[in-house]
Amino acid sequence: MLPNSPGWNAAVITRCLRPPMLVAGSALLWSACTKDQPQPRVVTGEHPVAPMTKPADSTASVVPVRWNATDGTAIYIPAEGGAAQVILPPVMDDSVPKPASATLPMGAAPASVDLFAAFGKIGTVSVGEFVANTQPEVGEGCDAWPVVPLRETTGIPVQGWRIALQAGVADAVHADSIGSMSRGDSAKLVVEINRAAAQLPLDSAGVLRRVPFGVTRAYRLLLAGDVETVITVVERRLNMEASPRVERTVLVLERAPKTRQYSAVWRDTQYAAEDDLIAVDLLAVLMLHDGRRPTVFLGLDFGDGSRVQMLQRSDAGKWTLYWSSAYTGC
Repeated sequence: MLPNSPGWNAAVITRCLRPPMLVAGSALLWSACTKDQPQPRVVTGEHPVAPMTKPADSTASVVPVRWNATDGTAIYIPAEGGAAQVILPPVMDDSVPKPASATLPMGAAPASVDLFAAFGKIGTVSVGEFVANTQPEVGEGCDAWPVVPLRETTGIPVQGWRIALQAGVADAVHADSIGSMSRGDSAKLVVEINRAAAQLPLDSAGVLRRVPFGVTRAYRLLLAGDVETVITVVERRLNMEASPRVERTVLVLERAPKTRQYSAVWRDTQYAAEDDLIAVDLLAVLMLHDGRRPTVFLGLDFGDGSRVQMLQRSDAGKWTLYWSSAYTGC
């Protein structure tokens, strides 16, 4: 079941920006998923962006698959019991195989994998062989990735990792979370994030214009050329008694050397009721060896399912949504 199934109702807008102003002709996505008739997103502009849904009456996926096989044949995320789920990058929505009948690509399992989190690389461990008769059962209308055992290596902790790739395909970029900063530094960062977010036309209806932003997550890192980068999630809430609404925005901010303020270079905004919001968190920031471009992996939690998305920064400094995994869940 995809996120535009009955009961899921949200509007999502995605734009790519280049500081300090909106890029002319940048991609604009809009999706309205209603209870009676799910609608696909409308895509305009010259930059393809991966939407979260597909047309209800179409068998063709609208999620572009641009995964480069030189970056590995699989992605791994934590599973219950200390195991790892194996995400198959080329697989699209509605074509996720049942775990027991999955065919893993060469080199996916067994394999040596590097474990990553937002703060960097945790270590290198091994994943075991795929065994069909040990795969979890999946209910009717649900999808799941196959699972393989994670083998601990002496001295390498396997707790706290968020994403893994086959060993040697990426280097970690360290990101400091706002929770790890001093009180003064975190307060200053919140002010800077609010200042950058306030410059964006996020609220098309105008009802949230004077509502302050709350920073729910923020990570700061330094890219090549001393470009300060912040990946953050901000929210504004309209507390209407009958139907409280929330505007939740994922922002990538950048500040070049000798520049005082951050500018938004990528954003993704949701307008929805609290229960319908998609939770977003940073999994890791990596430099993939193919192209050596900064790459951000985001985890999206829909409540009943999830997917992983990948943002990438071009040599010209433009961030785009480069790849999105298939949706798995119910």
